[in-house]
Amino acid sequence: MGSKHRKGMERRTFLKSVLGAGAASLMAPSLLGSRASAQAAPAANAAARYARSLDWAGPLTPSTRLTASHWGAFLAQVEDGKLVGVKPFGGDRAPVPMLQALPGRVYARSRIQYPMVREGFLKKGARSDRSQRGAERFVRVSWDDALDLVAGELERVKASYGNASIFAGSLDWHSVGKLHNAPTLLRRMLGLFGGYTDNTGDFSVQAAMTILPHVTGNIEVYDQQTAWPTIIENTDLIVLFGADLIKNNQIGWTPPDHYAYPALQAVKERGIEVVSVDPRLTDTARFLDADWVALRPNTDVALMLAIAHTLYTEKLHDEAFLKRYTVGFDKFLDYLLGKSDGQPKTPEWAAKITEVPAATIRDLARRMARGRTMLMGGWAIQRQDHGEQAPWMLVTLAAMLGQVGLPGGGFGFSYHYASGGAPAANAPVLSGISAGDNPVKTAIPFAHGVSDLLLNPGKTVDYNGEKVTYPDIKLVYWAGGNPFSHQMDKNRLIQAWQRPEVTIVHDIFWTSSAKFADIVLPVT
Repeated sequence: MGSKHRKGMERRTFLKSVLGAGAASLMAPSLLGSRASAQAAPAANAAARYARSLDWAGPLTPSTRLTASHWGAFLAQVEDGKLVGVKPFGGDRAPVPMLQALPGRVYARSRIQYPMVREGFLKKGARSDRSQRGAERFVRVSWDDALDLVAGELERVKASYGNASIFAGSLDWHSVGKLHNAPTLLRRMLGLFGGYTDNTGDFSVQAAMTILPHVTGNIEVYDQQTAWPTIIENTDLIVLFGADLIKNNQIGWTPPDHYAYPALQAVKERGIEVVSVDPRLTDTARFLDADWVALRPNTDVALMLAIAHTLYTEKLHDEAFLKRYTVGFDKFLDYLLGKSDGQPKTPEWAAKITEVPAATIRDLARRMARGRTMLMGGWAIQRQDHGEQAPWMLVTLAAMLGQVGLPGGGFGFSYHYASGGAPAANAPVLSGISAGDNPVKTAIPFAHGVSDLLLNPGKTVDYNGEKVTYPDIKLVYWAGGNPFSHQMDKNRLIQAWQRPEVTIVHDIFWTSSAKFADIVLPVT
């Protein structure tokens, strides 16, 4: 559709046509990502298993609906138009208790039921007292008035400041599916409106996803991992760095089939040795009876450097692998041995930082070199200042062991997430709806924080080898998410949230972000 046609569209019609940006359902229909068993079955057998899975969970009837969530697929039991219960999808290998909370969420008292506008904003618009966000009462308005108000604010801000002043901040988890993805649909709407300031990266893995393409050539954190059957057959030792597979594999960006849980049971039954490097004694460490290396938080890099020092000084590293498949090890070695800074990264040096005994560090290094070792890094280790150093160092350790590419060896960064080690089916996957083109090419690094963006228009920051300049944001549009739950320093965020002239939120519940909005639209 050309721009001349868009100009002729009534603003209410335009908003109604794309309001689905926020109407991404709590329990959205979804095309499940395919997973294959260790030995792929013929299509006929797969179809038979699928049919049996439905019988196991209860047959599909006029009162049941097959749908999905971030906690797994399920059958929704509907009676007289009301959700009365859920049953796990039969293909789910280990249904999680979270599913049973869904009926309560649907009918929770905190649901947003009507379009609401902050009282001061309804009276004065952008001239209202923004310090009253989060404190002032809301007034119920009709859908027609709400849509006119949203469309009018979008047009006003665009005409006065340009599309770069509109921030499509959503990067959250309220919905699943190929269509029902609120952040994508919001961007699709605003792209058709002329563009918006976007963000790049995400809050989960910003540091890792930025550095790893420079180190390995891949993003790694969302890539296919070495399959669990390969690990179970070949691996002697698994070392977990800040990864709790049992707790975190309950959820997934797409509906999970929870493949990881029977895989972990197989790891336990085979007797594969496991070491958990973590400040906490995790559920995974308990289940696998792992050796626990309890280091101080955010000292993983120091520990890994000391392991590398032991591998090198005791000639346990794979020199041939390093020469053939890596670049830059000589520069790293100068730092490791203290030639560049005068401080060898010995276990004794690391012990003072990590509070892990030097003898424990040396023992772990020797165990890692003794057999086939898989290093599994969690995302927690990169959620810190200079967070890129931890995944980079973990890959360096794997390279020193020389087992990258060997069955059951190497490294992975997604075993704790969405059953990352499940074998992928050798079949095409239908892609989801796209956000379309964004005429505004400004994208700010998400992990720098919404507060930094809103409080510092014109500020230039370094990101991934480039300079990024913050625009002056006048309108924040958030659909299907809650930045007040994941942004650091809430008091600073409250201060920053007062700067834009208007904030618009689509949500299911009265989250903190909804309570701090000017215009709130309910979704279902």
